[in-house]
Amino acid sequence: MIWPFQPPRPALPPALASRLLQLTLKPVREQTLDERWVVVDVETGGLNPRHDPLLAIGAVTVEHNAIAMAPTCEVRLRQSEATASDNILVHGITTGQQLNGLEPAAALLDWLEYAGGQPRLAYHAAFDRLALERASQAWLGLKDRAVWLDLAVLAPLLAPQGPGFNRPLDDWLAYFRIGVYQRHGALADAYATAQLWLALLPLARAHKLTRLKQLNRFGRQARWLNSEQKSPRL
Repeated sequence: MIWPFQPPRPALPPALASRLLQLTLKPVREQTLDERWVVVDVETGGLNPRHDPLLAIGAVTVEHNAIAMAPTCEVRLRQSEATASDNILVHGITTGQQLNGLEPAAALLDWLEYAGGQPRLAYHAAFDRLALERASQAWLGLKDRAVWLDLAVLAPLLAPQGPGFNRPLDDWLAYFRIGVYQRHGALADAYATAQLWLALLPLARAHKLTRLKQLNRFGRQARWLNSEQKSPRL
């Protein structure tokens, strides 16, 4: 069955089919804070990643407490038609850029080759994850089973005195006094999120959270914390 609201996936050209066959996405299930983490952000044609088209992907890597300035990943997916003008004001991807991006399958392969099976970090990660998984399934017929961590969850757990849960990324950047050169582009937002990750690393170590599995378990605390906050007080 074709994913709802997606066009039928065309047969891949031989070059792309060959790249897909060579793609290695065995998910990394355990690693330390010093190893390679992929920080990603996406831009979509609306606020619903289940339905709105994926427009752009930006990603950087963090390793040994530093953001790798190269290589980075920045791709725009070619659209059959551009989003409405009011939407362009939000994501900043012009009509020309949308209509002249990479073929979606090629753009997604660029992203997946860059990320490999490494853990993905994002702010409000469920949005990015759903948009990317939906597009990969539609255009490549591929399920990406990488591990994801949500910094919107980890930040308030590691720094409970900070802005708190359900706050925009800008609030946490301001809290840690992180200056950013640009926002609201996929690569720029990925870089800003990576800076937040660097600010959180000392706090994670102070909590003796030095491995991926530990951070995963720690992040699950947010479920009952949010539940407690929303429960009526008698």
